[in-house]
Amino acid sequence: MKGTSWIREQGMQDALLCAALRDRGMDDVPLWQHPFPKRDAAMTHCNDLVPRRDGPVAPERVEVVDEAAMAEEIKRRARALGAADVGMTALKPEFVELGVELPHRNVIAAICYEDYRKSVESPQAVDLEAMSTYAKCADVATELARQIREEFGYPALAHHNGSFQIQAIPVFYEVGFGELGRHGSLIHPELGANFRPGFVTTDLPVAYDEPYEFGVQDYCMSCNLCRNNCPGDAIPDGYIVTDGIKRWLTDIDKCYPISRFREAYCHICVDVCPYIYKENGDAEKRDIFRQYMKIRKEEGYKTPKGER
Repeated sequence: MKGTSWIREQGMQDALLCAALRDRGMDDVPLWQHPFPKRDAAMTHCNDLVPRRDGPVAPERVEVVDEAAMAEEIKRRARALGAADVGMTALKPEFVELGVELPHRNVIAAICYEDYRKSVESPQAVDLEAMSTYAKCADVATELARQIREEFGYPALAHHNGSFQIQAIPVFYEVGFGELGRHGSLIHPELGANFRPGFVTTDLPVAYDEPYEFGVQDYCMSCNLCRNNCPGDAIPDGYIVTDGIKRWLTDIDKCYPISRFREAYCHICVDVCPYIYKENGDAEKRDIFRQYMKIRKEEGYKTPKGER
């Protein structure tokens, strides 16, 4: 099928980013220009895996007589590789990048947890955790796709931070990972918004998961933590509705000066979200949340994160 979804490109291929740079007379992104070898190595790792996204398919195909059992087997394998949660659904044109042809029936989403404890360390610790988690997701997606091709005999293509052709949030919703929050990230009942994704598109027959709603969008109507803590005032009060789903559209022109045009990584909107502990009742994460909010109060809620 041919994709119908416009996906914002990463890096200097991002037209919105380039426009924001031009408006400010800038020609590079300070966040990416300051030396950070460990982070850069994680980003390079994703790019190094691009040639392994696809590969030979075993000539003998395993017959799938129980799609639910196969789905559970794939989930077991993904978790063994390091995924925190796994879900699957039918691939739809609106899930695929505009103009990209993907000859597959299904999409498998695998997410890896981003350690919330890093939020009370430095912005560099959060930055490194984010990029390291992306690299882990790339490993999971790459290996899972290889296993499907070589052990089950079905075409399978990995999608990760080295090459994303999948619109993440709609897939997350369809496979039951949670609901879209005010800050623009999907909120998972166990992980909050602290995770990163990898995907596999494939013809392997699997049973599909279903959306799971647990009150996030209603809660976001009265919880203003992300909006009240955003240094750029980029998170709006109002929202639009698409297919019955509320979407708060982040103002990119206000977000980028904080999240891209400084050397310190910004993750504030996610780190102040109480769903990191609210649904799962995790006492340790609740304590970290309280520590983090104390830091926010001391620094000034809308103060950009700096080196501490």
